[in-house]
Amino acid sequence: MSASSIRCLRFIWITLLLSIAFSISAQELVINGKVRDANTHREIPNVNIYIKDLGIGTVSNAAGRFSMRVVRPEPAMMVMFQHVAYDTLYLMIEEVLSTNNINMQERVISIPVVQTESIESQLEIHKDLPQSVSVLDARIFDLHGYIDAGDLLRTDHSIQVDEEISGKKTVSIRGGSPDEVIVLYNGIKMNSNLDNIFDISLINLAEIERLEVIKGSNTTLYGSEGFSGVVNVIPRFQQDYNFRFQQQIGAYNTNNWGLHLFKDIGRMHAGYSVKKGEAERELAQSGEEVIEVLKNDSEHQTASLAYNLSETTAGVPTSTVGVMYNRSMVDYFNERDEETLSNFNQMVSTRFVGELFGVDQLNISGAYQWQEEDQYLRFFNLDSEDGYLTRNIDNSSWHFNANKSIDMEYFQVLLGYQFKNARLDFQDDRSYLNSSQNIFQSSDITRQNHGFVSIAKVKIPPRSSFLQRVNFDLSVRYDMVDDKQDNPAALNESNDEFGYTPIENAWRESMVKLSTHFSGNNGRFAFKGFLNVGSNVKFPTLLQQISTRELLSSAVEVPSLEAEKNRSVEMGLNLLHQVGRSDIYGWELSGNIFRNSYQNKFRSYYLPGTPIPVYDNVSEATLTGFEAKQSLYLFQKKMTMDVGASRYIFSDQPTFPFKHDRKYTINMRLNQYGYALHLHAYQEGEQIAQIRTTDGEFRETKIPKISNLDIHFSKSFEIDRVKLIFNASLRNALDDDFDLEGLILRERRYYLTLGIEY
Repeated sequence: MSASSIRCLRFIWITLLLSIAFSISAQELVINGKVRDANTHREIPNVNIYIKDLGIGTVSNAAGRFSMRVVRPEPAMMVMFQHVAYDTLYLMIEEVLSTNNINMQERVISIPVVQTESIESQLEIHKDLPQSVSVLDARIFDLHGYIDAGDLLRTDHSIQVDEEISGKKTVSIRGGSPDEVIVLYNGIKMNSNLDNIFDISLINLAEIERLEVIKGSNTTLYGSEGFSGVVNVIPRFQQDYNFRFQQQIGAYNTNNWGLHLFKDIGRMHAGYSVKKGEAERELAQSGEEVIEVLKNDSEHQTASLAYNLSETTAGVPTSTVGVMYNRSMVDYFNERDEETLSNFNQMVSTRFVGELFGVDQLNISGAYQWQEEDQYLRFFNLDSEDGYLTRNIDNSSWHFNANKSIDMEYFQVLLGYQFKNARLDFQDDRSYLNSSQNIFQSSDITRQNHGFVSIAKVKIPPRSSFLQRVNFDLSVRYDMVDDKQDNPAALNESNDEFGYTPIENAWRESMVKLSTHFSGNNGRFAFKGFLNVGSNVKFPTLLQQISTRELLSSAVEVPSLEAEKNRSVEMGLNLLHQVGRSDIYGWELSGNIFRNSYQNKFRSYYLPGTPIPVYDNVSEATLTGFEAKQSLYLFQKKMTMDVGASRYIFSDQPTFPFKHDRKYTINMRLNQYGYALHLHAYQEGEQIAQIRTTDGEFRETKIPKISNLDIHFSKSFEIDRVKLIFNASLRNALDDDFDLEGLILRERRYYLTLGIEY
């Protein structure tokens, strides 16, 4: 018997059962199922499910599942499935009962429907000024061969991800530096108190909902120092499974495994996740046959607990409180250069969103973060004497954030306060084997930062059905930053302390930003644009203050670094068109141009023979950039193709070290029946890099431009409530044997991942 015949008989059988049920008075049925994307088969949360004739409805949960009791149904009644990002679907009751999975077709243009949206799914970035934004859904990519969040971010044409041989990955946006990117996790700033840099490889994709990447310096809500942008990591308190285990093997003897547990108990959502990994790469000494290795070991653990204090009748949370614990450990050993690095990072955070004591639209969070890092490496001094550096860092901080939104018909205000109290205990011990010389430097520095935020948005009443929104936004931020250094010490080889004035700063800086933006939508064609102007400020990091040129060359002056300031202007435009044909479903075009003008731009140097950077200020510098992206949606979004391009013009290349001036990307994604194929081709421009060589010296090295291709294939199989996942990835398919000091950076790599969910 054919499959179509079986479906027909099943439909007739369900209809007969319903007919019997309809004949019984007060008959009650339970309609349940799961809502999925028609192409990717990914579960869709927050779908409105409604029966108009009965006036009842519900909303799908985080796993896309729904359940609804129906009293006295009739055969002609229709069930409506509605979501802002999908075509509205109408099915008869018997059709819903005859299938376990409801497939919805994704749209190119979001439709303005009445949407009951979970507070966890609302974009944080909507609270700030409009600007260029990328939202990366981690649920799509976490089993597609991406090792961590850094691998995923590098697919964006505006982002540069640099990987050190220790495995540490740093993110740069729009030609800026890693210390100009703010990384937030659950609303908490994760950047190190030492150098304002965060190792993005510590973010495990399996634990997060999405990555919100804000490009540009026009953000106010997320604090100062975001000169290049913000990476906002949104964790996932609810999953569409209770249990998942994954195993990944591949190049460099990679062996990663992860276990993830989630459980919903009424309004309570609990989760625990652990991921461990190891890898080993070969290093060759120049002119020798001895093969030595780089070893990397990592461990990530996350525990979360969330409780919905209040919910709608459909079960959508309106007030929720959550507690989360994160722990990451990374160990690195370089046999050739006798270098070790151990990093231990922990954070406990809590967050409340919703209504409290009659006050609604509150967002309150607090956290305590502590980090321990030990580094040991060999280097050469100016007299070519073999030496060693031992560095110890204890880094801890308290965070508190609170903001309140006030919404009126044509006016919206957000008021916020942010506090951070950070402490850094920093010790450097530099020893030279062939000399009695010994240099010891230590610092115990505290920093307090009070930030006050106000964002006002004025909505102009729409003049037409097509031009739906014209806004004028004004944001103001005022920061109070106080640094204090206790017991500074710097000893030379004779153990005579040469004193310098302890660090004691009191910065008071404000920033103002103005934006105008507009948008329109007629269901088939949509557009939005913006113009932003404003200023920003970045305070010297604690590492920069204890590593200035003046401090190392003399023993009498305090660090002379000034706060870095930036004046920026940016214009952006986005066009979308949903064609609706079977072959060409729609297209999207976006582009923007910006210019940043810097005062007191921070610039780094390396002294010959030492791995310690020193800093000074450049009085003036500029950065002009152009970015564009074209997306084409084919065959009802079963295939997506996009091309991205970025071009940056630096006023002075050494002021923006190690940054390429252009990047081009081509992405093609195919999704059908749970199969997924992703091709990522890219070209990055030439870079100038400062490299520590095998003899301990530093030299400037030109890294040539690169063109390469990544291929990811995955397939998921569902057997009742069990899902099996397979992924194969080929990175750098166009094998490139370029190496730096014996380390090949661009060779072909492969990864295989197997996963099971329940």
